[in-house]
Formats: sequence, C-alpha cells, structure tokens
Amino acid sequence: MKMSKIFKTMLLVGALSLPAFADMDIQGQIVDVNNANKTITISGINGNMVVQVFPYTKLKGDDCGIFGNDTYHNFTALKPGMFVEIEGYPQGQVFGAQEIEWKCGRRAY
Repeated sequence: MKMSKIFKTMLLVGALSLPAFADMDIQGQIVDVNNANKTITISGINGNMVVQVFPYTKLKGDDCGIFGNDTYHNFTALKPGMFVEIEGYPQGQVFGAQEIEWKCGRRAY
C-alpha cells in the first residue's frame, strides 16, 4: 500500500514536470543577424526576441530545392527580412534553437 502511494506521487510529479521540458515553437521575421555571437533577433507578436543558434541547430529551407525538396543550410543562410519558424527552448533571456525553418517560393504578392 505504501509503495503504491510513493509510485503515484512520483508519477504525478513526473507528469507535472513534463511541460517544463517541452519544446516551443515561435515565429517571426529576422530583424538582425549577429555572426560573432551566432544569434538572430526576430520580431514577433510579443516584440523582439534573441535566438541562439547552436552548432547542432538544423537550418532548413522548406521547398527550396530545384524539385521542391527541402534544403539544409548553415548560419550564413539567415538574412534580415526572412520569416522563420523556430523550434527550441527558452534559456533565460534568449531562446535556444533546435530547428529554424523558412519557406521558399511562396509569397503573398
């Protein structure tokens, strides 16, 4: 009986802590690229946010290839004016990026 209570408590604590480790998606337009720090600043609905790009961050152009396939890039592909979707984790004052994706060829006008 006591072991069952301990197990239930541990299960509840584990379930409540999952959202703290879940990744988030943010979107916005790149307004600044800092090559020295490997960060980009995006302008979103909540204002500007600094995004840290790591060596393991996947940079993907959606439908950018010659036959509409995805292409993969390095940090130099990120330019001001690009609209990006970023998957990652908040890390204090910056957002740590796991994946940065942008669309190619689709424009409103």
